[in-house]
Amino acid sequence: MKKNLFIGIMTGNSMDAADAVLLDFARGNVKVKKSAGKKMPPALAAELRNLADNGGRPQEFMLAQNKLTKLCAAAMLKLNADPANIAAVGCHGQTICHNPSRGFSWQMINGALLAELTNCNVVCDFRARDIAAGGEGAPLAPLFHRAVFAKHAPCAVVNIGGIANITIINNKGGIKAFDTGPGNILLDDWHRANNKGAFDRDGKWSSGGEVLPRLLSKWLRHPYFAKKPPKSCGREEFSPINFRRDYKNQNPQNIQRTLLELTAQTISKDAEHCAKIYLCGGGAHNKHLTRRLTELSKTKMRLSCDIGIPPEQMEAAAFAWLAREHMESRAVNTKTITGAKTPTIPGALYPR
Repeated sequence: MKKNLFIGIMTGNSMDAADAVLLDFARGNVKVKKSAGKKMPPALAAELRNLADNGGRPQEFMLAQNKLTKLCAAAMLKLNADPANIAAVGCHGQTICHNPSRGFSWQMINGALLAELTNCNVVCDFRARDIAAGGEGAPLAPLFHRAVFAKHAPCAVVNIGGIANITIINNKGGIKAFDTGPGNILLDDWHRANNKGAFDRDGKWSSGGEVLPRLLSKWLRHPYFAKKPPKSCGREEFSPINFRRDYKNQNPQNIQRTLLELTAQTISKDAEHCAKIYLCGGGAHNKHLTRRLTELSKTKMRLSCDIGIPPEQMEAAAFAWLAREHMESRAVNTKTITGAKTPTIPGALYPR
């Protein structure tokens, strides 16, 4: 009997948690049956950020990878799903470096260990084949966006994780997608640096600050924003360490407000002329950010829960869907997303 249950696991650039979802693809539908999460210990998050920003010895990367893998397994096991009924687990892994122009992107996860810990087929390393085919390797979630939002087209889907990306779906089902730039990565970093917690809940701290025009103007001149799609980015372009050099002698709350404006303006610029915009990712819950996106785009923001998938579950669900494509040997065409020259089967399999 064909198995229709798949699990997706996601840890994003915000490095706050491992999120797991159980999806049922029976009868061609996409139904979230369960979700669970496991908060990332602050020490592990700090370790991963340090490795991503500053590098380290090989054994440091390997030990951190195993810690992360155990966290992902713990999140999945909270779903209480019988491994015998699961077709596969799709795990994105933690992005440590992303440089497609030089032919690589590393999403840290020990697929072999995850398969052992969960007794499931594991599909991971999703970006490598796309890059080998000449693509950017990211973003890949837009493939899933098209699958679940096509009936609502024309529309745009904006995923606001650490990095933000947009999927524009026309009324014929064609898509254009790319990373717009920073989502939460700079906002969360500065909020933590000021001992205010992991993230700015509802954007309350930023809403009390003022935009610093000269700083915003400088940041908007970042070369990434002038690039034409296909394009993708990460900490290489938007490293919190590099941005902090501009924060000296400025009011910290005004910095937070200006960072939010940078995120809002770069997303809305790419979302202009879209009559319907759906938000997903952790940033969808930042009320101050969604207000600014509404004002700038002159379009009311909708949440992905309107189509049955909560914002915080969308990315994990996307990798469950990509795992299904792998297990059914279906090649995906990412030419208008990543620029890959040929369709490829996403991910690599570690059998149970």
